[in-house]
Amino acid sequence: MANRSWIWRVWVWGGGVGFCLAGIGFGLGSLCILAKAADQIAPGEQLKKQLAAAPTLAVEELGQPVRTTRPGMLLKAPNPDGKTWDLVQIYFPRYGGPNTLVFIDTGTGQVKTLTTETGWNFHLCPSVVAANGKLFISILDGKLRQRLCIYDPASNQFHLDAVRMPEELLGETHPLVLGTDGKLYAIGAHPSRAAAAARIDPDTLEVTFYGPIGPSHAPHGCWGYSGGADDRFIYIASGKVPWYLVAFDRQTGRSETLAATGPVGGYVSVGQLPDGCTGSVTGQLNTDGQRIDYWLYQGKAIRKTSPQAEPPWPRRKPLVTLPPEPEVNLAYVEPDPEGWAEIRIRIEGTWKSFRFQVPLYPLEIYRLRELPDGRLFGTAGAYEGNFVVEPATGKACHLGKIPLSHYATAVHDGLIYMSGYPTSPLYVYDPQKPWTTGTVLHDRRIDEKAPSANPRFVMYLGDKKLAGTHKMYAAAVGVDGKIYFGGRWIRDGAAGGLAWYDPKTGQAGGTWQAFSNYQITHLAAVESGRRLVISTIAVSDPLLGKPKPSEAVLFFWDVEKQQIVGQLTPVAQAPGTGPIVAASNHRIVGWTVEPGQASASRLYCVETTGPRVVWTKQLPWPLPVGLGSNQQEAWDFRLGPDGQVWTFLAGCLVRIDPADGQVRSVGKLSPGGPLAFAGKDLYLGGTASLRRIRNLLSQ
Repeated sequence: MANRSWIWRVWVWGGGVGFCLAGIGFGLGSLCILAKAADQIAPGEQLKKQLAAAPTLAVEELGQPVRTTRPGMLLKAPNPDGKTWDLVQIYFPRYGGPNTLVFIDTGTGQVKTLTTETGWNFHLCPSVVAANGKLFISILDGKLRQRLCIYDPASNQFHLDAVRMPEELLGETHPLVLGTDGKLYAIGAHPSRAAAAARIDPDTLEVTFYGPIGPSHAPHGCWGYSGGADDRFIYIASGKVPWYLVAFDRQTGRSETLAATGPVGGYVSVGQLPDGCTGSVTGQLNTDGQRIDYWLYQGKAIRKTSPQAEPPWPRRKPLVTLPPEPEVNLAYVEPDPEGWAEIRIRIEGTWKSFRFQVPLYPLEIYRLRELPDGRLFGTAGAYEGNFVVEPATGKACHLGKIPLSHYATAVHDGLIYMSGYPTSPLYVYDPQKPWTTGTVLHDRRIDEKAPSANPRFVMYLGDKKLAGTHKMYAAAVGVDGKIYFGGRWIRDGAAGGLAWYDPKTGQAGGTWQAFSNYQITHLAAVESGRRLVISTIAVSDPLLGKPKPSEAVLFFWDVEKQQIVGQLTPVAQAPGTGPIVAASNHRIVGWTVEPGQASASRLYCVETTGPRVVWTKQLPWPLPVGLGSNQQEAWDFRLGPDGQVWTFLAGCLVRIDPADGQVRSVGKLSPGGPLAFAGKDLYLGGTASLRRIRNLLSQ
C-alpha cells in the first residue's frame, strides 16, 4: 500500500512538471514512463473500483418548476365571404413539437384545436394565401427538409404534409412566396450548400424542383434567407459567408450572381411584390459598405434612383384580393397554469374573446445558480423562462419568460446578468423586485425594453462592432465591475468573441479578431477578478482566412489592460481546452479529451500566475460532454462550498481535489444535472423535476 501511494505522488508531480518542462525544451523520460504506467494501471483501475462501490444517493423529487408551452406564430386566412378571417395560433413546447394548432373562425365563432405528433417543426413557419384562397404553410421535418401544410378556410380543414416536396429542398430558413405567375415558390438550401427552390402549383399541387442555384457556400452552410419570383426568374438572398444575390432563369436553368458581399458584416434581402421583386445589398464588394436598393427585373439588378422611383415593369392587379386584416390582441395568448389562453379580436368595432385550452408540458432544467439571498435561480429549456426556489420550503415558482435561450449567467451587486441566444442578447434582472416583463397591464404585455421591465433587455452583444457572437456560453465578473461574456458566431462564421458590459456607464465593448479561429466555451475569473481565463475550441476561420490550429489554448485576459496577455496549451494536441472552473484565486481546474484515446479524458490544473500547468491526470473514461457542445447536457463542473470541484463521472457524483486531482466518489446518481447548494443540501436540475439530496455536505 505504501508503494502504491509513492507511485501516485510521483505521477501527480511528474505529470505536471514533465508537461511544464516540455514546453521549454526539457524532458523527464523515465519519470514520464513511470507517470504513464501509474496513470494506466494504478490510479485508473483503483478509481473504477471506487466508483463501482459507491452507494446510491437518496434523491427527493420536488416537482416540476416549469410546465407550459410556447406560443408560436399567428397565421391568418381569409374566409370565402371576403370579409372575415380564420386565425391559426400555433403552440409547441420545443422545436419539433408536439404542436398544438388552434383554429379560430371569426365568421362563425368556431374554435377547434389539433395536436400533431413530434417530428414536425412549426417554428417560424412562413405562410402565404394562394389565389384559390387556401393557406399554404411551410414547416420542416426532423431532417430539416421542407414540407407544406394546407389550411382551407372554406371547410376549416387542415392537412399536414399535404404536398410531396423534394427531398433535396432543405431549411432551416425556408421562405414561401406567391410569385407573379400565381405559383408558390419555396426557397431554401441544397445539400451541396448552394441555394435551391421549388415551384408549387396551388391547384394541382404539382412540384418543380430547381437546384442547386448559385454558388456553393461550402464548407459553410447555406441559408436562403429570403426570395421572390417573377414570370421567369427566381431571386434568392443566399447567405451568409459570403452573401450572394442570385437570379435563376427557370427557362434556361442558369444562375447569375447579381451581387456579392465580403465575408463579414454584409447582408442581402429579397422582397416579393404582387407584380415584381426588390432586393437590397449591404456591404457589397467594391462599395463603401452602404446599403444599395434594387429592382429585380428580367434577371437583372437595377439600382433604384430614389425611394420614390417607379418600378421598371408594367403594373398589374394583385392575384389575391384580401379583406382588411382584423385587429388582434395577444396579451393573453400565453397559457395559464391550467393551459387556458385567450385571443381577442376586434370584429365590427367590438372586441370579442376566443378562449381555449392547450396541453402543457414539463420543461427540462438547464441552469441552476445560488443567489446572494440564499434562494436558487433556475432556467428552463426551450425559451420557457426562469424560476426561483425557496430552500426553506423546497418550493419553486415559475417567474415568467423572456425571448432568451439562456446559457451565460453572472451575479454582480445583487443583479443577475443573462445572455445566450440569439445574437447574444443581454438582460439584467433584479431578483428583489417582481418579475414584470411579459406580464399584462391594461390588456397589454409589458415589453422587455420598457423602463418598468424586469428583466430588462439592454443590448445585443452580438453586434459586429462588439463580439459578433450569436451565442454566449460563459460569463464572469472582472475587478473593474464589468460583466464579461464569451461565445461563438453561428451562420455568419465560426469565430469566437468576447464582450463586456459596464453597468455603471451602460457602455459595452468587445473583440473577436484574436478569437477568429478559437471559439470561446468557458470563462473563469481569477486573481480577484484581474484576469480572465478563456477556454476555447479550435476551428477554421472563414472570415480572416486562418487555418484551424492543431490544438486549443487557454487565453489569459488582463482586465485592467483590456487585452490578451498570454496563452497556454494545457493538453498537447487537444482540440479544445474544455470546461474550466476557478478553484482558487490563482488556479483553475479543467477537463478535456485525451488526444488519440477516445475512451479516456484528462483533468488538468493551471497556475494562472505564470502561467504553468501544475498537474494533469488521465481518467479511463471519455469526457462526458462534447467539446463546444450546446451545453444542454445533464451535467455540471463547478466549485462547491467545500473548495472541491463537483461533477459527474461514470454515473456517479464525484469531487475533485484541486491540489492534486484526486477524484473521490460522493455516490451513484443518474442522470446528472446542474448543481446548486443551499445550506447542507444539494439541488439538481438536468430533468424536468427539481431534485434535492438532503444533508449531503454534512456526510
